[in-house]
Amino acid sequence: RVAALMVALMVALIAAAASPTAAFADDKARLEAGEIIVRTYDVPGAQMPRAKVWAVIDAPVERVWAIIDQCKDYKRTMVRVLESEELKREGKIVTCRTKIDMPWPIDDLEAITRATHTIEAGKRYQRAWTLVSGGYRRNDGSWTLTPWGDKPGRTLAAYVVLAEPKISVPTWILKKAARSTLPDLLTNLRLVSAGK
Repeated sequence: RVAALMVALMVALIAAAASPTAAFADDKARLEAGEIIVRTYDVPGAQMPRAKVWAVIDAPVERVWAIIDQCKDYKRTMVRVLESEELKREGKIVTCRTKIDMPWPIDDLEAITRATHTIEAGKRYQRAWTLVSGGYRRNDGSWTLTPWGDKPGRTLAAYVVLAEPKISVPTWILKKAARSTLPDLLTNLRLVSAGK
């Protein structure tokens, strides 16, 4: 009986960890108030932490997904993207090239990534990518979009990233830059989703 209870508890914890809505149930009031929540987690063997950012967007999931799905447009829809192009799309696998504007004195960073686009219509839309080549030791992450709340037409956007550039800059500077710029990404996505 105790063993069965422990297994059930473990399953519940794993399910909560996999769901941005469940994992941040305590932050519902903050999200409803319009806050952008940023958390970072150390990753063994990585210089940079994995960052997770959540925000509610006042737009339907399908409209927000139309932005995330089109990496060729990131140069106009995402912050700090200087260049973007879709290199290949085969079914749900999308290969993209992007060039990111880095603050002086760091050189701009280019990357080719391969993403898997997974759609559960009306429920969950996800773009999960890994690094193919470029100016990073590691660059992987995801966008996950789910409907939010009882009022239709709202989206919970969850962005997760671990990006380690191949540059010799103190790690604390890179961490500080990442934490300070991540909210801008969600703020900008809100504006683009609203047609601004």
